[in-house]
Amino acid sequence: MQPARSSHDVRITGFASYLPALMHDNTTLPPLDEPAAPDDLARIGVLRRGWAGDGEGIAEMAAIAARRALARARIAAADLDVIIVANWTQRRYLPEFAPTVKLLLGAGRAFAHELGCACAGFLYGLGTASEFLRNPRYRRALVVASEHTSRRARPGSRGTLILGDAAGAFVLERSGGERASGGRLIDYELACDGEHAGIMEISDEGWVHTRIAQRELCALAARSIAEVSGRLLARNHLTLADVTWVIPHSGTAGVQAAIVRVFALPPERILTNYASVGNVSSASIPVAVDHFVASGLVRPGDVVLSAAVGGGWYAAAALYTVAEVAGPGEARA
Repeated sequence: MQPARSSHDVRITGFASYLPALMHDNTTLPPLDEPAAPDDLARIGVLRRGWAGDGEGIAEMAAIAARRALARARIAAADLDVIIVANWTQRRYLPEFAPTVKLLLGAGRAFAHELGCACAGFLYGLGTASEFLRNPRYRRALVVASEHTSRRARPGSRGTLILGDAAGAFVLERSGGERASGGRLIDYELACDGEHAGIMEISDEGWVHTRIAQRELCALAARSIAEVSGRLLARNHLTLADVTWVIPHSGTAGVQAAIVRVFALPPERILTNYASVGNVSSASIPVAVDHFVASGLVRPGDVVLSAAVGGGWYAAAALYTVAEVAGPGEARA
């Protein structure tokens, strides 16, 4: 079943990602407080992850991913109206990163701002940008997520095996039919549950701290993703049978296993490149999309369901198709 078309479609005309130059495998990471056995490494499931270095700040990584996405969309940064930067791992009171991203891109006409929403930030950004594009004043938007997730793991902890750094971007354009190329943002759904606001926090030292058992966290994440995705599909008169691929926020191996169970889908229909990049938080979805389109697995016209949760407690989902690839988008596979 095909969802109804609106008079003004929001098109995804470009997407891209950036991974740091330094990609740690499990043998090059700094020593852990307690060495991980091979079985532990297999359960964690990450083979390598990027750690940002000099010249790879939040704004710099965002700008690289954005330039690649703009090149694929074949539009200039000067033509952007809206820039939304998702980031929580390096949040600052002042200055924020969005104005610097705008400056680095040379997007003189655009207004720029950033949002948090933890790991759900990219999908919250897509939803926010699509609403701006309903206004005839705005036609082109950039949504970019850039995270130093590795810096929220306590040094020596097993979190360093999981968390990585990356950036990913989508270019969105409003189309009234005159430009129907590119993928299509079909619809999105956002949710927030304040009752679970305190289950995750950043310690005074800067490390992620979870206040519930990991099994409970995985179950809550899967339940939240199922609920927000179910509402999105129902509103569009679709079921999971109409979805080609599910590309969720990577989270952890436990969250992924819980998502497979709650969706009751064959595991091969749920795509993640978690093993090769780690958990890169809000950048996970655009980085994974870039990866799987480049590999040829996800093709133009495939219907993708992406969903994410974030400490806060946030949940979000989006339905979309992707544009045909034109030019390089990701630094490395």
